[in-house]
Amino acid sequence: MLVDEADLLATLGRQVLGLHRAVADGRAIADDPVMARLYPAAYADPQDAAEFRRLASVDIAGERIRSMTRMVADLEAALPTEVDGDEVELEVDEEGADAWLRSLGEVRLVLHVRTSQEPGQLHPDVTDDDIAQFRDVADWVLFVQGTLLEALDGRIGG
Repeated sequence: MLVDEADLLATLGRQVLGLHRAVADGRAIADDPVMARLYPAAYADPQDAAEFRRLASVDIAGERIRSMTRMVADLEAALPTEVDGDEVELEVDEEGADAWLRSLGEVRLVLHVRTSQEPGQLHPDVTDDDIAQFRDVADWVLFVQGTLLEALDGRIGG
């Protein structure tokens, strides 16, 4: 992975980590479309859904925080302290791979939800070119996730 790619992925991971921490701390914005996708209603009945969210969201967020923290820590550990090349080498064990797969999926989800919002729902300075670039990044994250799955498939004997 290129240094800039690892740095970008770590940055995206830290941003999604902030969303999960907001849930764990009770600061999440309930009507945010991203939060609705990351933490969907478990029940059709609004009261049941609210009760489930109250009882389970902190635990769910905690697990997601652990996974995302693992991915970000792996990326940050691989980043060079000085620029000594274009690439970083990442080694991820099986436990880490599981955390990475979940975390990459969450990063993709956030990017896709944000790029699917109506222009009025986004910051006024966001342009169509910005949206196109975010979509390209989401596609690249899918590529990274697919590459990890292929590596795991080879490791497991597929």
